[in-house]
Amino acid sequence: MKLYELLMQENGRVVLPADLRRSLGLAKGDKVLIEADGDAITLTTAKLRRKRAQLIAKKYARPGVSVVDQFLAEKRLEAEQEIDRIEPGDESDGGANS
Repeated sequence: MKLYELLMQENGRVVLPADLRRSLGLAKGDKVLIEADGDAITLTTAKLRRKRAQLIAKKYARPGVSVVDQFLAEKRLEAEQEIDRIEPGDESDGGANS
């Protein structure tokens, strides 16, 4: 971990040192995310957060299993069960609604 001491400028502006910008892959116009937690802040980017989330998800991924296909299959089953609950079978009502 590296500690930076930065001067607060007019309107609350802080200039990030070049080596920090390079390590985060930041360029002019890029957006940064600042997360406040009590008296501490974390500065990152959406791209780096996505990368971190992908690495975490990769730990739980099973080779040859598509989580999207698995999710869709579960949703299709739920939809079929809901339809069966609403419209049970092809039971005749004896023409009462004809």
